[in-house]
Order: sequence, then C-alpha cells, then structure tokens
Amino acid sequence: MRPSASIAAVAAHPDPYRILDAMPFAVLALDVSDRITFLNPAAETLLGRSAPLLIGRSLGDWVAQDSPLFDFIIRARREGGVVSARGLRLSGPQIRGQDIDLSAAPDGEAGLVLSLAVSRPLQEESAAEVSAVAQVARMLGHEVKNPLAGIIGAAQLLARKARDDQQDLLALIREEGSRIGRIVDRFVAFETFFKPRTRSTNVHIVLNSALDLARASFGADAQFDLRFDPSLPEIEVDPDHLHEACLNLIKNAVEAATTGPRSPRIVVSTRYRAGFRFSGRDTPRANGALEISVADNGSGVPETAVAHVFEPFYTTKSSGAGVGLAVVSEIMTAHGGFVILDNSPTGACLRLLFPFARKTGSAP
Repeated sequence: MRPSASIAAVAAHPDPYRILDAMPFAVLALDVSDRITFLNPAAETLLGRSAPLLIGRSLGDWVAQDSPLFDFIIRARREGGVVSARGLRLSGPQIRGQDIDLSAAPDGEAGLVLSLAVSRPLQEESAAEVSAVAQVARMLGHEVKNPLAGIIGAAQLLARKARDDQQDLLALIREEGSRIGRIVDRFVAFETFFKPRTRSTNVHIVLNSALDLARASFGADAQFDLRFDPSLPEIEVDPDHLHEACLNLIKNAVEAATTGPRSPRIVVSTRYRAGFRFSGRDTPRANGALEISVADNGSGVPETAVAHVFEPFYTTKSSGAGVGLAVVSEIMTAHGGFVILDNSPTGACLRLLFPFARKTGSAP
C-alpha cells in the first residue's frame, strides 16, 4: 500500500518514493485509524520490523501503549498543519527505549505523515541537519530538473508547429519552467529567499507575468481588475522573488474570493506611497515606498487567524500548507520592505511595500 498523493508529490519522478527511501530519518504514514500505510527503511530500523510485517498493521501493535507518541498524534490531528516535538520517549517490543524528535503533517483527508529522528546533542544535531538537508536538496534538484527540462523542450518543439494563438501559452510554459529551474538551483545551493539577487526591475512586467500564469491556471474563473501607475520607476529587487511573492498573493486572493458569496474579483494595484519611512533598516534612507496591493472580495481573514497569517505552516484551509504568505514575508524582509494585511468582512488586501533608495532611484 502506497501513501496518498500528497506524499507522492515529493518529487516529479515515476517512482518518487525513492527519495523517501533515501532519507536519513524515519518517515511513517498513518491512515485515520493509525494503521501504517508507508514507511521507509529508516523507519523499519527504528521500529525493529520489516515493511511487509508493518504495512496495514496498527502502530499500537509495535509501540508501547503508554508511549507519549500517541498523545502527540492526537494533538497533531487536532491542531492540523505541521506540529513538532522534541525528546519524546519511544519504546516497544522490538524498540530499544530512546528519545526521539519528531514532526507530523496532514496527509490527504485524514492521514498523517510522521518524521522521526533519534534525539542528539544540539551541536551534533546541527551538523546532522545540514548534512540531511544537503542530501535532500541534491536529490530534489536532480529529480525535479530532469522532467522540467523535458517539459521545456516539449514546449519548444510544439511552438514550431503551433498556431499563433497558442504561442503565448507555450511561451508561458517555457518561461515558468526556466524560472522554476533557477529556484531549484538556488535551493540546491542553500540560497533561498533570504538572499535576493537584485537588479533594476519593472514591477509591472513581473506582475503581468504572474497574472498570465494565474489566468492560465488557478485564476481562470476570476475577474482581474488592474490599476497600475505607469509613472512608477524601476526598483532594485530580485525579479524571481518578486514574481514568487506576487503569485502567492494572487493565488491566496483567488482562493479567498472563490469561497465567498460573490463571483471572484481580484484588484491588483500599484502606486507610490509618499512619506513612508523604513526606519531601522540596513538599507539606505528611503524616499517613500512603491506599493503593490492585491485585494479580494471574499469574506476576509478570520479574526483568530490575523495574528498568524505570516507564520510558516499556519493555515485555515483544509488543503493548504501554510507556506505562501510566510514566503512572501521572508522575501519582503530580505528586500528591506514590508507586507501588510488590511482585513475586513468584505475581503482582504495584502500590500507589499518596497523602499525607494536614494542611491538607486527617487520617488516620482
């Protein structure tokens, strides 16, 4: 029995489970009744039994009933999202009693994925985590880029015989494929969103690219109202990071508006914000801000969630991962800017504020 599709998405490969099998830590998937549906070799070693004996059996058959692991599983199902704990005691008939660190994440409708590792002193743990992340990064980079090259190549071949009205979509496939390839390269090199590669960028070109992708996929049924200020100058940003931030805001807005009572309508605006100060930043003194805003006509963010929307892995959506807005926040921090949420019962508006630095440009 294989785990559900959400685990299968770990890599774009005919047999993506090979990556889970190579993990240096235990990975275990449970169904709603805590029966084991998948485990990797590291989990076999931890539980002291082979996969054929464990698959389809209850976790309670192999782990002591008084183990705090079961309390952790109950909490993980109740809270949703990604839940972690350190130093839980694990024991059982074939398990040598030991302390473990673990995390849990939802898998599909009611399943759960656990990752477990034997607790280590902090100095040993840091080195082990870096090594593990490096291994995962290399494998993911290889497994993602191979099919990605095929997709880009196929789009190039189709473009030779495609009709004129099909060329824009094929160009979009090639451009997005190349952008994903650049992000993968940076991930493999441990260079994520905290280290932007800035250059002078027209934000409207980036926004239009993100909107084209939205219209061709998740935003096909949404109405987009664009209110751009054409007088805005270029600013120093990382265009790939800006694209990722804008795309996340647009996707978040479309999803919010789709669940509301009205037809989804998204307003994307740009403007100059005079007098906005970026005090306490390492960047040069700023003369105002360039603002990009994305507003939806949904029902707004629940008041209990407002304080948490930018936290990693926090989500109010049953199928969400809670990553998008955390990425946006990280991108804006790295650029010396801000992301601000304006919330109301008639919809939410997220604003990106980028500084105009005197040494690279001034306010219009």
